[in-house]
Amino acid sequence: MNNNKGFTLIELMAVVSIVSILAVVSMATYSDYVVRSKVGEGMVFASEAKTSVTDYYYNMQKLPTNNSQAGLPEPESYDQYNFIRKLEVSSTEPFGAITITFKIPGTNADSKELQLIPSTKDGLMTWTCLPPEENGIDNNQVPPNCRG
Repeated sequence: MNNNKGFTLIELMAVVSIVSILAVVSMATYSDYVVRSKVGEGMVFASEAKTSVTDYYYNMQKLPTNNSQAGLPEPESYDQYNFIRKLEVSSTEPFGAITITFKIPGTNADSKELQLIPSTKDGLMTWTCLPPEENGIDNNQVPPNCRG
């Protein structure tokens, strides 16, 4: 009687296949998580911009139509930061909207946008955060604090 101990080639192939499938599934989830964390940097700057736009509105009783009016640096000056290409206050309807363009090379979020849109109903400022219809980041890449 021959008493061999160990794994057969088929058993090893099955284990390698299962591990590969798990790795592929987890990589997709992990890459979305990484992009969301980088988009979070843009949200930090958006908070500053929201404060500036809100202050302008309460002082002037109208929304700003550019970065300068809101007391913010030029839109392209944000390119110096790691993950932001541009942050711009809208000069068209809706006025005061903040558009962040991301710089995340190697992902589908590179050069994509996220908008924060103000509402001044009843004299109170509220914000809606969403990706624009055109050139917006994927919904699964929007940070949790920005989801509706």
